[in-house]
Amino acid sequence: MALIHLSASVRMSLVEQIVEQLRKLIDKGTLRSGTKMTSIRLFAQQQAVSVHTVAEAYERLVALGYFESRPRSGFFIKRAHTAEQKRDPTQSFAKAFDHLWQLRSHLINADGLLNVTSGKLPTDWMDADMVRASLKSVAAKIDSAMLQYGDPHGYLPLRSLLQTRLSDLGIHTQSDQILLTGGASQAMDLIIRYLLRTGDKVLVDDPGYFNLFSNLQMQGIEPLPVRRNHDGPDLDMLENLAQLHRPRMMFTQSILQTPTGSTISAGNAYRLLRLAEQYDFRIVENDVYADMLGEPVPRIAALDQLSRVLYVGSFSKTLSVSARVGYVAAAAADIRDLANMKMITSITSAQLAEKFVFHALTEGLYRRSVERLRLRLAASMAETEKALRPLGFQFFCRPLGGKFVWLRHPNFESSSDIWKLAGDAGIVIAPGKVFRSSMQDTPWFRLNVSYGTEPALLKFLRTIC
Repeated sequence: MALIHLSASVRMSLVEQIVEQLRKLIDKGTLRSGTKMTSIRLFAQQQAVSVHTVAEAYERLVALGYFESRPRSGFFIKRAHTAEQKRDPTQSFAKAFDHLWQLRSHLINADGLLNVTSGKLPTDWMDADMVRASLKSVAAKIDSAMLQYGDPHGYLPLRSLLQTRLSDLGIHTQSDQILLTGGASQAMDLIIRYLLRTGDKVLVDDPGYFNLFSNLQMQGIEPLPVRRNHDGPDLDMLENLAQLHRPRMMFTQSILQTPTGSTISAGNAYRLLRLAEQYDFRIVENDVYADMLGEPVPRIAALDQLSRVLYVGSFSKTLSVSARVGYVAAAAADIRDLANMKMITSITSAQLAEKFVFHALTEGLYRRSVERLRLRLAASMAETEKALRPLGFQFFCRPLGGKFVWLRHPNFESSSDIWKLAGDAGIVIAPGKVFRSSMQDTPWFRLNVSYGTEPALLKFLRTIC
């Protein structure tokens, strides 16, 4: 086929070159739907490549939906793939936002705007070499067991390793007290389904994690917002709510809380646990940013030893957001029931992802990678503060680490006003109210410090201050 030009000097393999060039010809309409393709043997002769190379390329195009294979007739162009029409960036800002809006903007940036609120780190900050080496280790050890369902509790060697890691935090467990999940989000969802019912009331951080609020709303559970201070939840407010409403549970992030970046003090952690015992509610301690904090800080679960506390962790924040491996540590009876619920809703674990995490943790690459990430975030935190304080921005607290700061400016009574102005400048700064359970207005907003000194952001902030 004269329209195809293959080269040995490009990085793409011959198969990839064939696939990519044929896709472009079909998308442009040069090759029309219904056209019969050159036979594999003739194509191979024309391009001076092996029949196997062409056969693999054709099969990939079938899988991608470009080709159709008809028995005894050959391959035919199936259809053209039309690119999505480019959207006007201002359209998204004309729509109402809510907790789900924040989740969408966290995951997808179809408009190409600079999102300085999202939890995503810049791509070049992530350790691709570590991921590549860990995946290679998994691939080298694939056996017949990898082709079967995994243990519903999760990959046993990783659970055993987690016992050691939790012990370093003062949380002592047995292997039957740990359940691996598809990220922390699945862990939280299983806990909600297991322990709560429609109409129940629960205590939540205010401000707090937007996706938790969406989940509670979906399940018909009423959140009771507890003001977050620089040293943890406002425990006087919490006690008043507990006396009045008798909540079933509290959801909180003890360290590097999102969005404020605050960490609970040891004294407040101890008192919170005493209040939970006094008013008979359970605590879900979300510690997904554990590895972003290099210094020892007491966890609520360590004070309680998983009697009343369910402890949730994840590797998505530091290893790879694509890994989606999290876990719950809790009493053995709780883990047994959560595992049953996990089987009902998702059958079993993603064993490939769990083995990938295990290899990353045990081959020495993860520790060094996380240490580099901590140092880089600490430098960005300092640079962000140095750049924004002279502009009049006030910081809720000085985080011990992590990637978020909670900011306000005295010129603005509502961060929604900043959100609108930022949108006009091509920047996403989510209004702080998306981090509140009832979307109450607030002057505060969250900033990811890895973007804190972006020239476009600083230019915009200078114009509004």
